[in-house]
Amino acid sequence: MSLTNLGAVVVSAIILASMNSAALAHGFAGERFFPATILTDDPFVADEMSLPEVSLNPPGPDGSQQTDILIDLSKRITPDTDITIGNEWRRLRAPGVPSVGGLGPLQTGAQYQLFVNGPHQALGLLGLNVTWGHTGRAAVGAPDFTTLSPTFDFGKGFGDLPRSLTFLRPFAITGNLGFDFPTQATTAGVPNPTISTTGSPSNTASPTSNAV
Repeated sequence: MSLTNLGAVVVSAIILASMNSAALAHGFAGERFFPATILTDDPFVADEMSLPEVSLNPPGPDGSQQTDILIDLSKRITPDTDITIGNEWRRLRAPGVPSVGGLGPLQTGAQYQLFVNGPHQALGLLGLNVTWGHTGRAAVGAPDFTTLSPTFDFGKGFGDLPRSLTFLRPFAITGNLGFDFPTQATTAGVPNPTISTTGSPSNTASPTSNAV
């Protein structure tokens, strides 16, 4: 099953790379551009590929360490909707025991651009992500149940503030709100809780022609 998941991601990457359509510039709300940030997800639909993202997490208190290699794809279906697919390969290393590697769970999603308000430099994005159970290796933490995760991502620029607040007008804020709903109440007698997730808002000095 894990090889099937990896094959699906690779095939999707090839299809996206071969499509003869230019990726349009997204992330604009009026004269405000919202760049991608590390802390929050993008609040706009887009054509994107990330091949790959490599993360080496700091060692834990017991000396264990996890390495993640992520493949993430996004493709617009209409100007206001897109679909996403992703997976990651994980390697867990701990002192005194053999390292363990394998694919994590397959993740898919759909997103809808709820609004783009140019005059007020604001935008919002609704999404539904699915983490599929039984699609990865349990030894690296892949779950045996599916999780549904509705999300709301937003961005707001301050370029519409009065000109007396010139020092604030170049800045913008982005953030995320989401919930994880497991489709299985328990695993081996242990409850699978519903979890709320947030992305820390970030202030960015992004280009806008009326910032000063």
